[in-house]
Amino acid sequence: MTLFWLMLIPVVLLLGYQSKIIYHPQPYHEGSKRTLEKHGGVALEYVTGQGRQVAHYIAARDGSTGRIWMCFAGNGSRALDWLAFRNEWDASFGCLMIDYPGYGDCAGKPNPKSIRESSQAAVVALAGHLQLTPEMLQPRLAVLGHSLGCAAGLMAAEDQGVKKVVLISPFTTMTEMGRRLLGWPLCYLNLHRFDNRKSLASVVKQGALVTIFHGTSDEVIPISMGRELAAVYPSAVTLHEETGQDHNFILRNCSAKIHQAMIGD
Repeated sequence: MTLFWLMLIPVVLLLGYQSKIIYHPQPYHEGSKRTLEKHGGVALEYVTGQGRQVAHYIAARDGSTGRIWMCFAGNGSRALDWLAFRNEWDASFGCLMIDYPGYGDCAGKPNPKSIRESSQAAVVALAGHLQLTPEMLQPRLAVLGHSLGCAAGLMAAEDQGVKKVVLISPFTTMTEMGRRLLGWPLCYLNLHRFDNRKSLASVVKQGALVTIFHGTSDEVIPISMGRELAAVYPSAVTLHEETGQDHNFILRNCSAKIHQAMIGD
């Protein structure tokens, strides 16, 4: 009986605390909001089953009404962290930066369902801000995601029929990430079943072209996962293996290459 209870302890802890392992929500400071205002951005408020949510929108600096990138950050970052790259990127596209429930100024708790619901509602909120219908807005949307944001972004691309996707350091499935961290069989206790294989298959079937950037020295998500995702769809997915780049600094060090992928047709 003692052995049974000892074996049960990690199961109970994992079921109770796995959200804290996967997600690392951070609040905003006033400086981030002032930076958004400096860039001419606006906060978009909307409500989901998780409560009040806030996304952020920056229009194209040159006043054009072309592509709008839905931007999804990693699990320890916030939507407005994308502002660090805004001055380096093209003036002809806008950015809809979406926080997950519990992150930034958003209420609630993150999980695959609540993240998906939030991105869907953010598109509706942006359409209203631009005085468009969601159907009118959808052809202009593209997706950019990093790490966990690749999963959120692929779900959004699937929902919105997006035709252009840029992924940075994607994983295959959250269960396989759990296997790297916890081993078998504990990985199967995963309650947050992001599946980028399935989502990628769906967006490719919808006609999307996908670009993946993955560092060869990624210490969090191995490049073998990026390679696996790309290998299945060689005609639709382009993989850029970035020599020596790790999980986080790839964003800064490869910003110019990421930008080129965003502005390309």
